[in-house]
Amino acid sequence: MDKDQITCIQNVRIIFKFFQPFPEASKLEDMETVVESLRNLGHLLEQRFSRIASMVEILKSAHNDWKITSKKDRIIMETETFDFNYAVKMLTENGFKDEEYILKVEYERKWGML
Repeated sequence: MDKDQITCIQNVRIIFKFFQPFPEASKLEDMETVVESLRNLGHLLEQRFSRIASMVEILKSAHNDWKITSKKDRIIMETETFDFNYAVKMLTENGFKDEEYILKVEYERKWGML
């Protein structure tokens, strides 16, 4: 999007979910399986949080006008002053895949007709 765009505002929201739904422990009958599943989940969460931190760090180094919100199951970064194409390019160049984050872009009209 052109930075001098006078007709609309680009609202960019990048969402980092902590993890995908995990099978319920109650469905596992063997206690050893439950314990091992919990250990595996701990390792997966550690890796996921590390990757999220790296993505946030990359985006913050490129642009300093982010509003960052933490929810119980996700981190949300929002801005109106950074083109989403640059954000996606930076994440891709640093080895992150599209599946690792959710990108939402909304355009808000400033005045008149688009």
